[in-house]
Amino acid sequence: DHHRGRPKFTTVLRKFLKECPNHFDALHHYAMCKLDEDRRLDAFAFAHAAVAIARSAFPRDFVPGRDLLSGGWVQNRPFLRALHGLMLVQEAIYDRPAAIVTARELLAFDPEDRMGARLSLPGFLLAEDRNAEALAIFDTPGLENTFRTVDYLQALALLRLGREAKAKDKLQDCLSNYPQVARFILKPSIEPPEDGSGGWGIASGSPYEGWYFGTQFTSLWNTPECAKPMLRKMAAPIAAAG
Repeated sequence: DHHRGRPKFTTVLRKFLKECPNHFDALHHYAMCKLDEDRRLDAFAFAHAAVAIARSAFPRDFVPGRDLLSGGWVQNRPFLRALHGLMLVQEAIYDRPAAIVTARELLAFDPEDRMGARLSLPGFLLAEDRNAEALAIFDTPGLENTFRTVDYLQALALLRLGREAKAKDKLQDCLSNYPQVARFILKPSIEPPEDGSGGWGIASGSPYEGWYFGTQFTSLWNTPECAKPMLRKMAAPIAAAG
C-alpha cells in the first residue's frame, strides 16, 4: 500500500511546491521521492534547495558548533530531516566526503542524534579508509552503546587498525546479539527475507534486519583480506546451531 500510494503522494507534493516553492520540508520529502525513483541528480537538487532555504531562516547570530538544534524540539526536526536527507543523497551520488561533512554537522546540531547520522557515518569513513575516525565515532560522548547492528563496523575498524583481540571481542558481542547481520555480510546474494514489521520499522534481530544492514556492510568487509574469513570462522558455531 505504501509503494502504491507513492506516485500519488509525489504528484500532490509537486502541486504543493508550485504554490509554496520555499516550503523546505516539502522540498525534502520530494527529494526523497526522487531518490526512491533513483533520479539522483533531481534528488540532489531538491535536497540541496531544501537545506539552503532552511539555512536562510537562521538567526544572524546563530553559530553552528556553539548553538544547538536539538531534535527533542519538534520545531527543529524538519531542518534536521532535510539535512539528513541531503546526507543520504550525497552518498547516493558518490560524494562521500560531502556526506561525511553533513553527517558531522548533524551531530554538531543535535548531539543526541535523533536522525541517526551516527549509524551512517562509520560506514562512510571506513569506505574512505579513515579507520581511526570511524572508530572514534563509537566513543562519542552520550552515544556509546547506541549503535546496535552498526557495531559490526566498530569490529571492522578495530581489525583494520591492527587491534585484532579487541576486534574479536566486539565481533563476538555482535554475533551473540545480531547473528543475522553476519549471514548477509558473508552471503549478500541470498534472497532478501520478507519485512514482517508491517511498515513500522525494522524488527530487531529479524532476518530482514540482517539483510538490511548486512548487505550494506559486505563490501566494507572485503578489507582487510582476513576480515571475512575471520567472521566466517567465528560465525560457524552459531550457524551450525541454526
